[in-house]
Amino acid sequence: MRAEIEQAETAEKARKHDVARVHYERAVANARSPESISYARLKYADTLRSWGEYPAAIVQLEGAIAAKPDDAGAWHDLGLFRNNQGNTAGAIAALERSRELAPRDLRPRVALAALRWKLGDRANAAVEYRKLLELELPESLRVNVEWAITALAAIERGDPVPPPPRESR
Repeated sequence: MRAEIEQAETAEKARKHDVARVHYERAVANARSPESISYARLKYADTLRSWGEYPAAIVQLEGAIAAKPDDAGAWHDLGLFRNNQGNTAGAIAALERSRELAPRDLRPRVALAALRWKLGDRANAAVEYRKLLELELPESLRVNVEWAITALAAIERGDPVPPPPRESR
């Protein structure tokens, strides 16, 4: 299985996508343990994403999660991919699962906050942003999270939204 992944990655670097696809599919077919199934499917999903094949990537991510349901990173990626395809309910469910599995991981909270804001669910976006402030954040992210909380509060009051921090413009 790992040899197939290596051959797929070599073919992909050479832009031989058809050859890479064959090796990724063999890797998935040859994987036997939950760890190897998850690994092969995650690698293939990432490549499918890079090719713009989101529906196929989602199938691979779902297979990886079926093999290893506690993989917070796979759930996070599934949420992003589902959102890309317009499945916001599925995206939120996957991102919430990622957050449950890895409560100190910033990625699902940032994604959930942004998605909820985009969907007009400002109250729950603000909850996610406030929860982020409880975590150790890089300073630039902290500044942006604080701005988001301020901006959401201003929107709720009907006040003008302050400009975003300089580095995020």
